Amino acid sequence: MVELQSSKLDAENAKNEYNSFRSSLAQIGTIIVQNVIMLGFGMSLAIPTVVIGSLMTDDNDGGGRGDIMTLTETEASWYGSVLLVCHPMGGLLSGVLQEIVGRKWCMALVSVPQLVGWYVLWRAGNAFDLYVSCVALGLSMGLSEAPVLTYVGEAVEPRLRGPLSSMPTFTIMLGSFVSYLMSTVMPWRTVAMINMVVPVVSFVAVVFLTPESPVWLLSRNRPAEAKKSLAYLRGCVSTADVEDEFSELSIYAGFNKSVDIEQYVDCGLDQRRLSYVKYLQINTNDTTNAEIDILANQNQTGFLDTLKSFWTPEFTRPFLFIMLFFFFWSFATFIPAKPYLISVFSEIGLPCTAQWTLVYTSILTLVGTLLNVLTVARFGKRPITLVSMALCAFSMLGIGMYMVSTSYFSFLSTWIPMILLNALFFFSGYGVFPIPWMLVSEIYPTKRRGIASGLTAALAFLMTFILTKSFLEMQEWFTLPGLFIVYGSITLIGTLYLYACMPETENKTLQDIEHFFIGDLDDYENCDNLK
Repeated sequence: MVELQSSKLDAENAKNEYNSFRSSLAQIGTIIVQNVIMLGFGMSLAIPTVVIGSLMTDDNDGGGRGDIMTLTETEASWYGSVLLVCHPMGGLLSGVLQEIVGRKWCMALVSVPQLVGWYVLWRAGNAFDLYVSCVALGLSMGLSEAPVLTYVGEAVEPRLRGPLSSMPTFTIMLGSFVSYLMSTVMPWRTVAMINMVVPVVSFVAVVFLTPESPVWLLSRNRPAEAKKSLAYLRGCVSTADVEDEFSELSIYAGFNKSVDIEQYVDCGLDQRRLSYVKYLQINTNDTTNAEIDILANQNQTGFLDTLKSFWTPEFTRPFLFIMLFFFFWSFATFIPAKPYLISVFSEIGLPCTAQWTLVYTSILTLVGTLLNVLTVARFGKRPITLVSMALCAFSMLGIGMYMVSTSYFSFLSTWIPMILLNALFFFSGYGVFPIPWMLVSEIYPTKRRGIASGLTAALAFLMTFILTKSFLEMQEWFTLPGLFIVYGSITLIGTLYLYACMPETENKTLQDIEHFFIGDLDDYENCDNLK
């Protein structure tokens, strides 16, 4: 009898493991399919570096067309930064489109401006054409980021959310690396022509292989479709197999506010999450299901009501935190210098050419991002961020001090800045670059998450645009060694800020994370597990 019970238990455990494997495979496959979009993002981010490096050198051949096409320093600064100023416009537009057409179709629409941008760049004949291509590519970048991150936050289980939310950053780095590598063996026009394949592939992949976010479907009063989407994402199981999770998700998404949530205690809602759902029910309008149907079908939320919904603690607190994080992120990743890296590497004085240093450092960033995917669930986002930020700060300070010593003390050792540069790019890829984007998919409440994530991405790249556009002017004021010291000092201050304010979100439910930022449901000490 005991052996029979044991065999039944083993069979049940094997079945659960198999279902968990199927669920993981479905979610990982879906996110990988979406991240073809982010491959184009990385290629778009890298192309100004390639074009500026080619058009401002003595062996310029017009990008392989034979005619001579040049850029002045002013034109180069605009070309290097206009991509980033158009990104915020795309980010704001994506926030609106996500709510209107859904996460899936917002991701699919990214392919249109991206394809236009690559075509215009391929046929470019002057600086104005380069600007137009950057406008289109910048819009596609802004459109892509928020829906991909939002989708991960809404559709992926907590046990997988950390690694999968870092996948977009890894794919961006992979796209940049591919562009840099292609630029070493072919002209930039050929690179642009080849890159036109990416938006076509991404459109087909998203439309035919990606289900809509179940949370968005619930917000549009389409529960049957939401349940089917959730069943697909949990391993193409039957809808009956996801009934418990769907019930919890319905409450969390605010689909049915009149439900007695105590009946779901046995479905995995602990007391903290129960208190959070009660808070949602108390602090949202007492709308009946019939009224919800009308609002969902007519989509008549007023503009003033939308603005008011943002002026609440559950939005303003995570928003202020993440925007300060992105401010320090802009300095820690050294991203404002990205369009000018070839000239920066040449001035530092390294043991290999600037073009191959570009490829080599992009490999290090890519490896760091991949390592983040593999280790974030084990170590957590907070320690990875703090260690990486501190090492990036010391690396930039070290490079600045080395360059000062070569100027005033005739000290020369090209391997010292190479090692520090390697550390900077590796740790920026490992902990600094991906983490804030991962947090964007987690820290905002379900209501208006799409708009909030789009606004965050827009403002983050607006800050980056300002820093990129002013990089050459700042270099004239501070000199390059002084600029490294300034960036390193600001990054060090950012490390102290994150030490004091950053919560740990890894392996936490979205309810727990939102609870931390609201901070007034129970005693604040109840949230200590987030630190």
